[in-house]
Amino acid sequence: MFGLLACNALPDGRYADTALYAMTLTVLGSVLLHGGGSVATAPPPSADQPDAQVVDTRG
Repeated sequence: MFGLLACNALPDGRYADTALYAMTLTVLGSVLLHGGGSVATAPPPSADQPDAQVVDTRG
């Protein structure tokens, strides 16, 4: 957000373009790095399949 405000305050030209490129690379890099570090989780078991952690204590 601050980067967009700063970019809008700069006069058109080389400095504004450099700021815009830097912001774009920063956001894209952040998305790629944080997305690559996320852990995929398995979907929850359906009602037809018993949960492996449930122990039958009846009888």
